Formats: sequence, structure tokens, C-alpha cells
Amino acid sequence: MTTPPAPARAPVQHLRIERRGGLAGLRAGADADFAALPLAAQQALTSTLARSDAGTPTTPTPGADRYTYRLHLVHADGAQRVVEVGEDEMPEALSELVRPILP
Repeated sequence: MTTPPAPARAPVQHLRIERRGGLAGLRAGADADFAALPLAAQQALTSTLARSDAGTPTTPTPGADRYTYRLHLVHADGAQRVVEVGEDEMPEALSELVRPILP
């Protein structure tokens, strides 16, 4: 039995990334308009979302010192969603955008 294709979504307009976990538990994140992202990050995000929409699991790898990334997306039609990605599935082009959030 095949899975029906995911419904078409409006393009991503804005991305906010939250990184959670890690040894020290430091908060880290990124916030940017999709058009302002480097091309490699745009392509990595598009690929990651395609895997998520296709139902490919992105479950976090267990472990206290592992990172989990939450991708908060705002689409051009105003729709919002959150996609959780484990450290092993997070593309480098996206994870390198993340910076520590100082109190």
C-alpha cells in the first residue's frame, strides 16, 4: 500500500530554528527570511521539508548530549508549522546558521 502524496504547500517565507539539548544545554537558534538564506541553506531546507512531507522519519537520536532542532516555518499563505529534526538528519547548511542565544 502506498502513502498518498502530501498536499502542496505554499513556499516557505520565514524560518526560525531552535536547537535544544547538548551537553551544556545552551540555547541556540537562528531567525531569517527564506530569501535571505544562502542558496545552500535554501536547498537544504527544501530537501529536509520534502523528506518530512514524504513521511520519512526525522526522529531524534536518543542521548542526553544530542541536539534536536525545531524548524518553525511560516509559509507565504500565512500557514505555520513546526518540523522536528534530529541531529543526524539536520543538514550542515542549516545547522551552521544556529548561534548561541545569550541571556
